[in-house]
Amino acid sequence: MKTTKDPALRLTEIEDELDKLEEVMYTKEQNDPYKDMEDFPEAWRLYQEYMKPEWDKHHALSREKRMLMTPKYSSIPEYGDVMSLEHFIECVHDGVFIDYDGNGNYVDGERMTNITIIPSDVLNDSVRDDFDTIIWFNR
Repeated sequence: MKTTKDPALRLTEIEDELDKLEEVMYTKEQNDPYKDMEDFPEAWRLYQEYMKPEWDKHHALSREKRMLMTPKYSSIPEYGDVMSLEHFIECVHDGVFIDYDGNGNYVDGERMTNITIIPSDVLNDSVRDDFDTIIWFNR
């Protein structure tokens, strides 16, 4: 699919692609050829391999979407750890935060955005440059 340079149109394209991809993922999950295997660790390994192309595509589209989103703002909650984006990036590179640990949201001054940031965004060079602060929420 040819993509457009207009962010609003590209966001629409991404949403459409995600919707279609989620249908494919649902169908694949329903037809999981490894679900009845007795060797769970091997079944899980095979299932991950089976779903990897769709998971990878979903992650890539989601990262692109977060890079293009127009923020909506809300109050910063009392829970969560507010930190500089620079510090968060350093922590990710040092292995302090991984995706399993939780997620953050970009912060603009005294307001939190609806735009999520996860450690793999940093590792995939998908960090927005229009914010310098995040709030981190541990799982």
